Amino acid sequence: MTGFYDILSIRNRAVKELFRLRVGRRRARSQKGLCLVRGRQLVQSIGQVVKFKEVFTFEPRETFGSYHAEKVVRVQKNVLQHVLFGCKEEHAKRFEDQDFVIGTAEQPPPVKEFAPAPRRLLMIDRIKHPENMGRLLTSAVALKFDGVMLHPECVDPFSYKVLDASQAVAWTLPYCYASYSELKELAERHKLLLCAGSLHGQAVSELPSLSEHQGFCLIIGNEAEGVQQELLQHCLQVSLPMSELMESLNASVAGGILMHSLCSIWNQI
Repeated sequence: MTGFYDILSIRNRAVKELFRLRVGRRRARSQKGLCLVRGRQLVQSIGQVVKFKEVFTFEPRETFGSYHAEKVVRVQKNVLQHVLFGCKEEHAKRFEDQDFVIGTAEQPPPVKEFAPAPRRLLMIDRIKHPENMGRLLTSAVALKFDGVMLHPECVDPFSYKVLDASQAVAWTLPYCYASYSELKELAERHKLLLCAGSLHGQAVSELPSLSEHQGFCLIIGNEAEGVQQELLQHCLQVSLPMSELMESLNASVAGGILMHSLCSIWNQI
């Protein structure tokens, strides 16, 4: 596409800031209160919920009105490619033009309390892979969970890879970061049963009567180590009955099935 561009160089200050948003750690993004979203479809979808600070695109100016943003900036495609892929040009070849749209939006702040009385909570314990985090968040939204608690060592739910995997459901799900002691205190206060996904747990289909609890909080642990032992000893360990041909399931797959199973059980109480 020819014509006037607002940004032509990867040395532009705004481009450097975009690059830092993409590759930086959670603390760096939190300090700015911003996150980076990639792709025309996702930017337009999130724009129905929040207003973007800026949208960067190489599309013609007549398309700018399709974005809900304070400012739309026209940038050469090779500059956007640098922001998204750095020196890995071979990765860029796998993507379509619509993927080279970048938006920056304010992160929703964590909540201090899940109001008014949470009945279904998810605790994500040190999950590291963006795809697993994204799928767990998506399942929690689909099953109408009241919120999600995150261990501080989890992958950032507002990294662009997690937002890709979850289609940015993080804007619709109350969340907070919590230590194990804070999780236990919240569960006791709201009379929630702490359940932890475990290979050695009780089959979720054979759980005892749960009527004395007001709800549950399901904990899904790290991909390699599972739920931390410090927390596991305070939980009802639950598992999925599986074929002897399978040793285990992916954390996000197992988590999604356990969430659905526990919701079905509580719906019958």
